[in-house]
Amino acid sequence: MEQEIINKVKGAITHATHIDLNETPLHIGLEGDAIVIEGEVERVAHKKKALKAAMEVAGTMGIIDRLRVIPARHMGDEEIRKHIYDGLEEEAAINAGAIDVKVEGGVVDLEGTVHSLMEKRIAGLIAWWVPGVRDVINSLEVNPPEEDSDLEVAEAVRYALEKDRIVDHTSITVTVKDWVVTLRGTVIDEIEREAAEDDAWYIWGVDDVKNEIEVSH
Repeated sequence: MEQEIINKVKGAITHATHIDLNETPLHIGLEGDAIVIEGEVERVAHKKKALKAAMEVAGTMGIIDRLRVIPARHMGDEEIRKHIYDGLEEEAAINAGAIDVKVEGGVVDLEGTVHSLMEKRIAGLIAWWVPGVRDVINSLEVNPPEEDSDLEVAEAVRYALEKDRIVDHTSITVTVKDWVVTLRGTVIDEIEREAAEDDAWYIWGVDDVKNEIEVSH
């Protein structure tokens, strides 16, 4: 039974991400009733899609996420931490002093209290954009609490696209329904198309991203 569930998870991940698990070996096993996924993937989109696919497999009771994104370049933890703090301090909408940044093995944990969901999401985005980061755990609390909505998520995704120098945000439309982001438009190449999708996945609270952006020829 255990091996059957593991095989189903492998199949689901392959279908969702189009990753060849022979070329990108991921360790998939069971710890108690939970599925463990461990390894490295090239993009945050692959990580998020893999976890979502695994959670949807019948018989899984939970996911232990040890999946990491291969960093764009190697950085030590202190260098990563400094870059994140620099980015937070440059962002007028964020009180950087209220955020505690912990980094271990390229995995970032953001802790502290912020005043809005937008602030929480921007902080997570800034952390993800540091080239040496392998994962971001956004543990920031919002006080006073805010009611979240698709409009809040859409605003954050649009902000990410506007700030990303790789992406021409004017050529992309963003819609969000039930925490699922849909991106439409036309871009110049696959690099820009993938960057836009990753930007959407970087936003805390996004459940899925449908990338309907076309590449102009």
